[in-house]
Amino acid sequence: MKEKWYLKDTGHINQMLRLRDDNSLSKLSEEFPHLVILKHNFHIADDIMFPDPACLAFFTSFEENHLKALEEEGKLSLQAVDIFEGVMQFFIYSKEPKQTVYDCISFLKSNNLYKCEFEIINNDKAQRLKKFF
Repeated sequence: MKEKWYLKDTGHINQMLRLRDDNSLSKLSEEFPHLVILKHNFHIADDIMFPDPACLAFFTSFEENHLKALEEEGKLSLQAVDIFEGVMQFFIYSKEPKQTVYDCISFLKSNNLYKCEFEIINNDKAQRLKKFF
């Protein structure tokens, strides 16, 4: 999978917004109409309010190993990662949002230090993602 990611300038020194640049929004909204937002409130590790290295390593593994495998199976599409003032959010578009939550939990339960919550937005059709552009 050769996706392209870029950092969006948000105007906030305390925010890192990473967006995927290899999908058309119309195709995305047809194939993956539902949005699952995974949220993790992290302990702030420094003055610019980013997560500590262990937290970053855990969620990088989640993204690069677990979510990437689910993407290759055609179950979901990770489109954005937002880190801002103590909250890390993954914007995951999917065909079956409840199954996506269960699939994420299967990995996340491996470390109970990183509690997460989920928000499901049915038939979002990339509307939330359009606000980032």
